[in-house]
Amino acid sequence: MNNSGLLFIIQYQRKQIQWLLHFIARYIPLKQWAHDEIHSPKYQKFKTDKLPIIKTFINQDWQFLLAYYEWKYKKTLKPVQRRNTKTIPEETVCPLCGAPHHYLYDNNGGNGQFLCKVCGQTFKTGKFVTSPLKLVCPYCGHSLSTVRSRKFFVVHKCVNKKCSYYLRNLKSMDPDDFKRKHKYKLHYIYREFTVNFFSMDLDSLPKNASSLKFRKNNAYIMSLCLTFHVNLGLSLRKSAQE
Repeated sequence: MNNSGLLFIIQYQRKQIQWLLHFIARYIPLKQWAHDEIHSPKYQKFKTDKLPIIKTFINQDWQFLLAYYEWKYKKTLKPVQRRNTKTIPEETVCPLCGAPHHYLYDNNGGNGQFLCKVCGQTFKTGKFVTSPLKLVCPYCGHSLSTVRSRKFFVVHKCVNKKCSYYLRNLKSMDPDDFKRKHKYKLHYIYREFTVNFFSMDLDSLPKNASSLKFRKNNAYIMSLCLTFHVNLGLSLRKSAQE
């Protein structure tokens, strides 16, 4: 076959490919390409969720908060009225806003945890605040609750029953699976890894190995890939496709 015949075949194939692409784009909606199974709660645990919203610890002024409360509600915020004999040491102040002991509650029966009536922050004696960083659900804005603590990570969960993430997954469930809905991931869950497994001693690695320091992906994405590869036994190609 000469060059002219080969060029004719290439041009003919190009026209056929263009016709097929035009036909697919016109008559086959892209929504039909996705299988309905991937939207099922059964596969939620294999998906990458949005990262939570992180609210940092910022010091506040308790006197300003009292003035704002009086301006907004047209009444003053009174100190805590203690009906029992338990008292709070006078040197105890709120680490967030600096409110004195008059505005502090005994939050756990004398075990050292207090609740500030002015700003609503909890803290412990001799320590900083109970939660210096506040994790918030990216779907409903509800604070995440710590439900499980493991050796290398902490599980945070959105327990809001009105969360759009939870309602969407609940709606997509089959009626037969409602009795076993505790087995599926319906609520938004975030795993906070407490170990820096990206830092490795390069001298102890084999010559053909490399470090786990990645620039494009964070620890959550890489840990999910390792879960696919190790726990599920998927190949590297399958893990990359997931």
